[in-house]
Amino acid sequence: METNVKTKIILTIGQSFSMEGVNDIRGFDEGYVSLDTVSGKITVEGSDLKIESLTKDGGCIFISGNVSGVFVAGNNEKKKGLLGRFFS
Repeated sequence: METNVKTKIILTIGQSFSMEGVNDIRGFDEGYVSLDTVSGKITVEGSDLKIESLTKDGGCIFISGNVSGVFVAGNNEKKKGLLGRFFS
């Protein structure tokens, strides 16, 4: 994982999640989407989640549905809430 790569995330709680820098989709269903990204593993949780689009260029993904949480885990980190990672 490159440590100097910037990741852009747009989160509208209860509506949608989008980001750049997705390398792979690890798994998904209506309740979660698990992603391998340039920033580590990211899990989006909620209900009625749908992957609306995914592009190879830049690894852009757009997920719609009732987004209730985003969790980030780096290579050696436990799963933390998105804000917990930024402020710890």
